[in-house]
Amino acid sequence: MKKILIFLVVCILTTSCAFGAAVSKKVSKAAIDLEFETKDGFLLTSKLYLPSEKRKKYPLVVLMHSIGYSSSYWLDMQAKYNQAGFAVLAVDFRGHGKSIYTASFKKTHWLYMSDKVFMKYPDDILDLLVYVSENYKNISASNLVFVGSDIGANTAILAAKKLKTKPAALVLISPSEKFKGLYTPIALADLGNTPILVVVSKKDRYSNNQAYYLKKFAQGKYEMKIYPYGGVGMLLLKVNPHATLDIVNWTVNQFNSKVGQVKK
Repeated sequence: MKKILIFLVVCILTTSCAFGAAVSKKVSKAAIDLEFETKDGFLLTSKLYLPSEKRKKYPLVVLMHSIGYSSSYWLDMQAKYNQAGFAVLAVDFRGHGKSIYTASFKKTHWLYMSDKVFMKYPDDILDLLVYVSENYKNISASNLVFVGSDIGANTAILAAKKLKTKPAALVLISPSEKFKGLYTPIALADLGNTPILVVVSKKDRYSNNQAYYLKKFAQGKYEMKIYPYGGVGMLLLKVNPHATLDIVNWTVNQFNSKVGQVKK
């Protein structure tokens, strides 16, 4: 039987994290830390952030980081999505951040993982979504946005393909045809009319070429935002801080009046 271990931790964004008592879900700058055991006994950690504004149901943004990064690198984007009215689920992939142990305390690091393990990422996301939707009734898992960076972008495409109700939008930062076994063209073609924003840097020729190549498979709106500087994946966000705001407001536009624009 699958074990679910949940640890509630209050993390004020401007300070370090500290263990405490029960956490109110209404605090916008607090993270609910989740630890989820997968079917094959791996412990996945993630953070759930809820806006301060009260709503019966929040649309959900799932943030999937670059290879070698972790959920902690999304703090600026998470805060802006909360400000716009979205709940945010920031995931540590297997072998990254705090997701480095099995239930039997065997340690795993992404540098030593095979493609076979990386290819479990999409199912990890889907299983986590089921858990969140079952345990947080104020989260609308059917009103969903995926934001992924390099391996996270490929994971987002493959996870979205498997969903019966497709995400309302996808943001793909430096996606590629294939990354660690995660092959995207066929899945991309199966997403139908899901609007997609692809974000790349002009300096990153490989990602530029991949973005144009993948466009051939998209069936719906496929917009490209090309910044003059920056590297692959989340390095692009570091070099272009305003890109975070661009991404959030593009997402808002897909939801019309359901959420609000963010100015800064």
